[in-house]
Amino acid sequence: MAEPRGSTGCARRAAIVLAAAGAGALLVLAAALVGDRRVGDRFDLVRWERDTVAGKWLYRLGAPFRDDPAADDAVARYFAAPADSADRRRLENTVEAALNGRIDAAVRARGLHGAVPVPGSVFPPVNVELTQPPRVLVQSPRARIERSSTALLRPDLTAAEAVEVERADEAAHPDRSSLVVGAGGVAAYPAIVSSNERYEDTVATAAHEWTHHYLTFYPLGRAYFGSRDAVAINETVADIVGAEIAADVVARWATPAAGAASTPAPTPTPSGTPSPPRVDVNAVLRDLRREVDGMLAAGQVEAAEARMEAVRQQLWDGGYRIRRINQAYFAWYGSYAARPDATDPLGAQLREVRERSGSLATFLEAIRAVTSRREVVALLDRLRAG
Repeated sequence: MAEPRGSTGCARRAAIVLAAAGAGALLVLAAALVGDRRVGDRFDLVRWERDTVAGKWLYRLGAPFRDDPAADDAVARYFAAPADSADRRRLENTVEAALNGRIDAAVRARGLHGAVPVPGSVFPPVNVELTQPPRVLVQSPRARIERSSTALLRPDLTAAEAVEVERADEAAHPDRSSLVVGAGGVAAYPAIVSSNERYEDTVATAAHEWTHHYLTFYPLGRAYFGSRDAVAINETVADIVGAEIAADVVARWATPAAGAASTPAPTPTPSGTPSPPRVDVNAVLRDLRREVDGMLAAGQVEAAEARMEAVRQQLWDGGYRIRRINQAYFAWYGSYAARPDATDPLGAQLREVRERSGSLATFLEAIRAVTSRREVVALLDRLRAG
């Protein structure tokens, strides 16, 4: 994706406050009073909200004085342009409005109703900001795989700077494993969605983040801060719902020219030279996760770390560029139990709940009240019993 579509605690708090308040002008004023709080490599979410919300209001106020391109034309041109190009930046606001409208229409067509009825729209309103997402510092104990904490970092952090952040964090906390990862999106409000991805991935990320906004008003979303299990349920549900909504959007508003333009062409193989055997990366990572879990349970921390690095190097030599595999790596990606490389049974359980629920609306109405793995299993048992 892009990277997996993840969210952090402070970003979710912003989603709750902003969606509940619904007043951009007040947010701008509050942020201006707080001022700039950027410290070192940390991402200043308050400053970002202040600047972004102000920019969106100015864009709306200036609409009568502009001659914006048609939505379909703007979307096609945007995704046909090179990533992070001037063409994309010029079309950004028009494309954001188009994505908002398309996802809104797909959500309403699925019969999804939010906590507050909004005539002609959904709640919370779909609100996307195409930009470079912040990086995320993920932390896990070395002795076990567990997402203990995350922190947003500035989006322009270089690879060398990311390594320094990890080293400094691990030096200060020798019992901790750290990793700086990219995020395809963050559930701030507006949702932060990467501006450098293909159309299909962009829509999927935006729909994923809208699902987080929706869940904020129900027990599942509110439980996000309460337990690691709630994080995994939230992220996996957002993946499932986001993928379905995105598929509806792409089916109705496909942009084949844009998709083709932003997909790199395969590297040709010289005539007569056999292609190297492809590695099933998902299977390799699943097997590695199970192996590492067993080693850590036996107290073999250093051996587990050496094994993760050995497999990472094998994948790298095979053309699969993973910068680092450690406990924090599995703690981060393990929160997305619907991923093909996941070992968590939660993914299969939630997919079965979705299949047995019939409609997407029925699935969300049932799952939004769930806050633990035990309740997921209980819900699945009820659906199986019929």
